[in-house]
Amino acid sequence: MYMIPASAFKMVNSFSTDKVKAVTESFTSMRILVGGREYPTFPKKANSEMVKIGRSFLGLPAAATVEFTQDEMKIHNEKDQVVKNEKIRDFQNVQFGVIRKMGFAARVPFLTSAMTIAIKMQDQSYYILNSDFTPFKELVALFKAQSVNVEDPFNIASLPSNEKRDEYFNKNYEELCKGTNYPVSYGSNYGVKGF
Repeated sequence: MYMIPASAFKMVNSFSTDKVKAVTESFTSMRILVGGREYPTFPKKANSEMVKIGRSFLGLPAAATVEFTQDEMKIHNEKDQVVKNEKIRDFQNVQFGVIRKMGFAARVPFLTSAMTIAIKMQDQSYYILNSDFTPFKELVALFKAQSVNVEDPFNIASLPSNEKRDEYFNKNYEELCKGTNYPVSYGSNYGVKGF
């Protein structure tokens, strides 16, 4: 099993961080675009203007995106410009995992689970964090079709649904962490669930 370096778990993901640079250094919250669908699905188009106003008021940049096509990974910056491309066939290893982090709802803290994707290449790695586990199966199939080694030490494949992620992983998260480099708790400075 690929042992993710401890430095990848350091929390540098404040909203002001350059996510395009940070994603090669530590787990970074990014939207995932695969099969024409974006995850997480929030914000809905109907309230996207309110989200923009809220982000502007709080001084938060737009979310960056990682897009997976049939043969490429494309990193989009906060302005939705593609700034980096990698061929999926060049991935040496992809490890899916889970980070338990602090979230807030109505100023009440709670533990929530986020999916991690560690992509190991010959000369660098990418560390993606996303609050939605829904794209897991589609991504696994995509990577395996390109003969990429895929690891799932947290058994995400058995997750009943994205909505049950916290219940599912909080039951035995500490046990699942054993034998990995994953921290028992990641902590968080995120004010919005999932980011």
